[in-house]
Amino acid sequence: MKKRQFTFIFALTLLSVIVWITGEILIGQFINSFGLSVGWAVFCLIACCAYSLWKCPREPDNEEEETEQKQNQKGDK
Repeated sequence: MKKRQFTFIFALTLLSVIVWITGEILIGQFINSFGLSVGWAVFCLIACCAYSLWKCPREPDNEEEETEQKQNQKGDK
């Protein structure tokens, strides 16, 4: 795992925990509903996973690397 990926995952996790705890505090203070609290936790988990899959920096696939290498070899000739 590259440093960039680790930094992204760590920052996203930290932000997600802060948002989740803030929501739990607000739900506990003003609404006091267990069902809403569970729903909030599930929503935060799903949103964090979805955003991570959508925006996480990826390593290039082997197929793309091979294609780039072939193109570079053709250009060198």
